[in-house]
Amino acid sequence: MTDNPDAGAVSPLCMVCAHLHRNVSSPACDAFPEGIPEEILLGWRHVCPFPDDRGIGFRKISGEPSFFIAGLHPATLFRVTAAGSYERYVPILDLWELDNLFIGYVLSVPLPIRAIDSAGADAFVDSARSCLASMNPCMREVRKMMYLSGHGENME
Repeated sequence: MTDNPDAGAVSPLCMVCAHLHRNVSSPACDAFPEGIPEEILLGWRHVCPFPDDRGIGFRKISGEPSFFIAGLHPATLFRVTAAGSYERYVPILDLWELDNLFIGYVLSVPLPIRAIDSAGADAFVDSARSCLASMNPCMREVRKMMYLSGHGENME
């Protein structure tokens, strides 16, 4: 592992955690100096106590969101908040949505995940907005209603 661990070695939450040991051969941190448990490496959010964590949990390196892209096409843009939650950008609504469940699923399947900077996240959002603007307005509303109904939202 290097000073900037890649997403294949640790989860995005671990990548931005202040407790992660960098420059070691296998993933370790202050909570788990002998090795981070597989559940956490696979994306379990270590924001609550975990067996044998020595009372140490997630603490983000900075207060700013950290951005990641999962998949290729279509890709999912998500970010890690200071609280250790995952928020996903929802293009059809053009907003960020708390979505630990979906991102947890994304992390559990073999998709490429890479960290990006805020400029890369802005470019992704701008591209999604451009696509949304070029969409037929009726189709855009239908897709929006489908998304909202699938999430149990009131469509009025």
